[in-house]
Amino acid sequence: MACRLEQVPEVGDYYEYKIGRQSILVVRESEDSVKAFRNACLHRATRICVGAGNADDELRCPFHGWAWNLDGSIREVPDADDFAPECLSRQSLQLPETHVGTWGGFVFINMSDNPEPLLDFLGPIVEGLAPFEVDKMRLLRFRTTVMDCNWKVGLAAFNEAYHLEATHIWDLSGYAGGTRINTRRIQRPPSGRPKERINVRDAQGRTPGSYQFLYETYQTHNMMRNVPGMLTDSAPLSDMGDPKKAAIELLRLQQMISLAHQDDIDYVEALPEVPADVPSVQFFTDVRRKVGAAQGIDYSHIPDEDMLAAIDHCIYPNMVGPISAGNWILFRFRPNGDDPDTCLYDVMFLHRFGKDEEVPPVEHEFYPKWQDHDGWGPTIGQDLSNMGLVQAGMHETTYKALRLNRQEAGVRNHEKFIDRYMTH
Repeated sequence: MACRLEQVPEVGDYYEYKIGRQSILVVRESEDSVKAFRNACLHRATRICVGAGNADDELRCPFHGWAWNLDGSIREVPDADDFAPECLSRQSLQLPETHVGTWGGFVFINMSDNPEPLLDFLGPIVEGLAPFEVDKMRLLRFRTTVMDCNWKVGLAAFNEAYHLEATHIWDLSGYAGGTRINTRRIQRPPSGRPKERINVRDAQGRTPGSYQFLYETYQTHNMMRNVPGMLTDSAPLSDMGDPKKAAIELLRLQQMISLAHQDDIDYVEALPEVPADVPSVQFFTDVRRKVGAAQGIDYSHIPDEDMLAAIDHCIYPNMVGPISAGNWILFRFRPNGDDPDTCLYDVMFLHRFGKDEEVPPVEHEFYPKWQDHDGWGPTIGQDLSNMGLVQAGMHETTYKALRLNRQEAGVRNHEKFIDRYMTH
């Protein structure tokens, strides 16, 4: 996935997608056509466009002024008579294209010679995400940082729920994700490690990744999600004290990880009272439906158990993230140049805006060191703190192989996918 269509909305808009040492220029050629070109001038290899912007009606090299039309055909070679004629045939000066496809508001590229059709490759992802109408979502926030590990290590960390108990510190007594569990209030000390272990296990001693999630793998891609029973099994808000205060506190927590929005909070704050005995997740589901309806968004086709299920589709090769009705936090992992021990970690917050809401412009935020930014939310920072430790451990000469359990089926499936393409 190179970018979102809303990042190249007008004719002449371009967006530079970088992966490893390669640069692909996504260009809005016409109102209904997007092309992708290899971003190197055919004269002396200068990057033609950098970053994002609008090129008007031409792509012009900043070094010597060679220019191409938006369809990639050559437009101007300054002082063309000073070149040997065989250097300047129009066919040889066509900008090399990369295969491009669109789905769900995304622009995908493929650098191979003859890739399979995009929708064939995406397969079950298209059907699984169809109810959420992701083509109608828009970027709300876009952040990038350098992660201290290989891109596959980074993806794997978000492609399983086995790490939830050890990595993530629950600080809401009696509540985690809406499920009835036994927790104790705790704060993480400056060292980054808890002073005591929080018990988030069920009566059988299983961790949340085991009892709270379902897992499914496909030939390509995989999925994990909260069990449908989270609605009826979730604790009532009265278990946390005042129901209204508890509801607002939980919504603000979800807002920090982009699974709730300010509209949900405003709706609950305007209520005279909040039901004390309704399962909390059922209450939040009803809130999301009512807020959507007030904004002209119909969620009636989404089952109750899917509305807030945080369904994680791992879209191969390098995207994963939980989606709920109206909100999606999507993570993308890319090689950082040719350094195998770091990667670029993109965090994209997508939101379904109401029909009369103005979609705010989004600035791409880049943080060379993730530690210098404290706005990652309550869980992402905890994930980031582990990645350098994983990468360092993989360099130990005594470490031979991964040992993966049922909850890590997606990690295993992704490794098989990589193997297929590397040995094809």
